[in-house]
Amino acid sequence: MRFVKSNLDNDLKKSYELVGKKIYNRNSLSLKSLESSINLFTKKSLILKKPKPVDLEVYGLVSGLPFSKKTINSINNISSIIKNILKKKICYWVKPYNLAVEYCVFKWPLDPWNSKWSDQIIYFLKSSDYSSFDLHIEGIQLHADGCIIAKGYDGGFIRKIRSNILSNLSFVPRKQSNWAHIPIARILEPISGELFSELKELISKFSKIKIGEETISKAYFVHESRWYMEKKKIIYVKKFF
Repeated sequence: MRFVKSNLDNDLKKSYELVGKKIYNRNSLSLKSLESSINLFTKKSLILKKPKPVDLEVYGLVSGLPFSKKTINSINNISSIIKNILKKKICYWVKPYNLAVEYCVFKWPLDPWNSKWSDQIIYFLKSSDYSSFDLHIEGIQLHADGCIIAKGYDGGFIRKIRSNILSNLSFVPRKQSNWAHIPIARILEPISGELFSELKELISKFSKIKIGEETISKAYFVHESRWYMEKKKIIYVKKFF
């Protein structure tokens, strides 16, 4: 199935832009704005300037893990240019083989979890028919909390699966992403002045850059025990037709 941009993708593009343009009205990334990102990493690792994600308990459904070498290389090339701008600023970069796009989070870190829900999720996924689709990855975006993402366009497939899950599994949290993005980094140290201006200019340059296209033919039901998939167990693989 080849990628065809739909009205749903036009809506997604507008949603990305609504959030992404906010960074250009800022003159810095402050410690306060970065706080939610900083809290995702151990204090000791930040002191050592070697960010290590915190341990947690999350269950979710994702694709990637990994993406194709072509897409990974493209993201790595862009990341290298951004790293060169940021120099010695503390940042975390998602490991290439952990890059993923998220359909749904079944459990956030502080949510309760019933072991029976895993069986319900597997049963639901087995009984659901989802078709393969193309994920078009185009553009890099920076947010005020220091998160850097690659913008994904899914033709509505990821969002339809997400909606299908939310409609059929009552225990799934209502708090979910409305996007089809790939998180690639977190800036964890304040940036201002000329460096921030230079960073914004680079992000603007990369805002529409073509990164890759992935044919998505399966999704992973994953138990994540360290943020950004650094520790994980794949519970079930859902193959698409």
